[in-house]
Amino acid sequence: MLIYFVFLITIMSRIARRKVKGNIYYYLEESFLRNGKLATESAYLGRIIPDPVSLLKIFHAFEAMLERKGIRGITPPFTEFITRNRALNISKAADRKEAFLASLSPEKRAEFAKRERLTFITDSNAIEGSTLDYWLTERVIADQGRIERLEKQKVVVTGMGREEQEALNLNKCLDLYEKLLAQKKDLSEDLLLRLHFILLSKIEGYEKYRGIWRPVNVMIRGSSHAFPHHADVPVLIRRLLDWYAASKGLIHPVELAAKFHTKFTTIHPFADGNGRMARLLMNYVLQLNGFPFTNIPLKRRSAYMRTQAAGNEDNHKPFTLFLAEELIKQNKKLRKGGKSMLGSLKGRVSAKDMAEDED
Repeated sequence: MLIYFVFLITIMSRIARRKVKGNIYYYLEESFLRNGKLATESAYLGRIIPDPVSLLKIFHAFEAMLERKGIRGITPPFTEFITRNRALNISKAADRKEAFLASLSPEKRAEFAKRERLTFITDSNAIEGSTLDYWLTERVIADQGRIERLEKQKVVVTGMGREEQEALNLNKCLDLYEKLLAQKKDLSEDLLLRLHFILLSKIEGYEKYRGIWRPVNVMIRGSSHAFPHHADVPVLIRRLLDWYAASKGLIHPVELAAKFHTKFTTIHPFADGNGRMARLLMNYVLQLNGFPFTNIPLKRRSAYMRTQAAGNEDNHKPFTLFLAEELIKQNKKLRKGGKSMLGSLKGRVSAKDMAEDED
């Protein structure tokens, strides 16, 4: 008697296990509608689930076969929360952003990139309590070149508050970020520490903590979550980077970026700056994989914080869906040529304005 059943393994949304005559076999599997009826395609994996490199090769061949049959948007086998429809909408958003940027003149493209950066700096710092709004942040960043020239001349610049320095530091982090991204440098301990060194530069009380894993225990006011002991941080970060390396290509990039973010903040590897680093690294993973830079808007801080609380309990679904929603929404209004956004306000419109939508 042939015994046959299929179920999806909890952590592997596209891997099915079949039991035939008492033996277990594994398959990549995808279900879809064909002529109004549910149909399934599968690819044999073997008696055991292959190693990540082999599994990735099988997945790419399976994906190409389904594409030839007109089935698009299949997600990698370890993806849990990004459905095929959501993956297609994410891809459309990425294509829309690419077409929008390609349609702009070099001057407008530079202006858009500037506004997008300023919006991120403003919101990312404000999420952590900064009171600088977009226009004050713009004024601080505009003065950065002059401040650096004065410092090189050994002139002491006074009147620089912590919030202004944090804005300058995050802007400098993005300078390094873009250089590393252009070189397609992958995530590493060195990359994380280099960015963090800049992030906490000249922040009073934190100079000794910049660019190193925290040598102290930490807690978040109002949170009951107990973060790992500081002695465990180096090992936990190495495990996180190992997980990331093994998961690339096997998890949809948006889910990979979201999970990396929440896993990172759950470790809380630095004495300060963990949230800003997480949002930087999340975007780095997105852009390495060809997806748009995505801001976490200040107006959605409460919802964002709830997703992070869930992440602390190893529940990565809320933030994965949150990030996917923001990526799609922030690129929904973009139009080729930018006439409806950039042109209407003579280039003064910000990336934040373009993405404005009610929570």
